Amino acid sequence: MWWLVSPQNPLKSETGMAPLAERLAAARAFANEPGFGDPRIKVTDIERELGTRYTVDTLAALQQRFPAIRFVWLMGADNLLQIPRWRNWRAVFRAVPVAIFPRPTYSMRALAGKAARRFARHRIREFRAPRLADMRPPVWVFLHAENDPQSATRIRAQRRADAHE
Repeated sequence: MWWLVSPQNPLKSETGMAPLAERLAAARAFANEPGFGDPRIKVTDIERELGTRYTVDTLAALQQRFPAIRFVWLMGADNLLQIPRWRNWRAVFRAVPVAIFPRPTYSMRALAGKAARRFARHRIREFRAPRLADMRPPVWVFLHAENDPQSATRIRAQRRADAHE
């Protein structure tokens, strides 16, 4: 699994964002954290290397660079809710299978949102998720898992509060 740390989310202000190197280090530490970490998680800034800024462009570049790899896009329900604001968001669903993880306060709204409605007939049942990488897009699944209250916004707010103490 690749964890892509974006040089800069086009929908977020640079204000309060830690430098890319610092965010990479924090993601790597989190990915290696006891109880969460997994050696199969590779934290990367490949978007910087590829020179891409938008997910749809990143996916196209990855598919061109690694044509034999079957990618699955993983994202939280918060992103499913806001993906209609992404550049060429429908192409993301058409490019790769998508797996959605629950997020506190977002999941129900996301499942009733524009993207979920637009691709409703392409949603598969969770028991089929292990075969997702072998399925032809558009296809997506909502995974039921324990909600994790962590968010980048909350982490940034805590860092600002800690810096002012």
